[in-house]
Amino acid sequence: MKEHQAREIIFEEKVKKLLQDSNYINIVEQNIPGRSSSHGINSYGKLNLPTAFIFPLRIIFQYKYYAKNKVELMHVRDFGGIIADISETNYAIQGDMGNICDRYNYTGCYFSATAFSREAQEYAWAHNIFMVSLERIGVMQPILKKIDSFVSGLSENIINNITKQELLEGYEREVDEENIIPEGAIGIINDVYPVMILGKNGWTKPVIEEATKSEINRAYIDSVYRSENQFEANFELNFMECSAEFSVPITVVEKLMNREDNETKNNVIFNIDIPFISDKEIKKFVSLEVFLEGFNRGDYTNKQISFFNFGE
Repeated sequence: MKEHQAREIIFEEKVKKLLQDSNYINIVEQNIPGRSSSHGINSYGKLNLPTAFIFPLRIIFQYKYYAKNKVELMHVRDFGGIIADISETNYAIQGDMGNICDRYNYTGCYFSATAFSREAQEYAWAHNIFMVSLERIGVMQPILKKIDSFVSGLSENIINNITKQELLEGYEREVDEENIIPEGAIGIINDVYPVMILGKNGWTKPVIEEATKSEINRAYIDSVYRSENQFEANFELNFMECSAEFSVPITVVEKLMNREDNETKNNVIFNIDIPFISDKEIKKFVSLEVFLEGFNRGDYTNKQISFFNFGE
């Protein structure tokens, strides 16, 4: 294997653990062949909440960890081709039991340790591929640095001959990640776009506790801070003494803001729905809402702007 492949193998395991621990997505370890060939897709995500009027949803994930380069158009285009090829394997079985459906809806999510180019973002949006960049998420930086440091310390001979299992076992044996593993939750912005919200371990507990006191499972974020570059916008949400972050590709932000149905109500800047499973194993959603009214405007700078005001 190559260096970037070694980083990606470890990166994949860390992201899959975050997804699994979110309690919204169950990671299924199973090879998913395409119609034309095998694409090396050995796992997929399955939602833990039921969805009506569609076949069961399988989420195909791509995990990339380039040392410096962004994810470019060709990378996302290749991933789109894989999803299309996998989607063509649907079939129906006919026999004594009638027409038994063995069909799925497939969607793609591309996780990257670096940003996505504008061209890659445009293509992904057009082809319903969701993008999650962890490049600017503060709580992920220690893990990304440890992965990079571990792989950089391997000799060329080891990298060329090591197996995936040996690589993962070596990383877990040699690298101490105690107290740096973040807690993640899957959020859905304005009923449209999924994001991975990451914070220090335990950040979701006070949010869920506050929301469950409400008849409508709603909590109000105390403050939100935004920073951006030409490729993505990063948000920091603060609630009580906890904080969490997520990023959104800048092209996606522009698309969401230009939707005809994008209207603020009651001074809501934006809302995020977070699925969770209660202590009684009841599947619920928490709604996080950020209000403009009541904010300390003196804390704002030109980089701390509402989601609604993107592009202005």
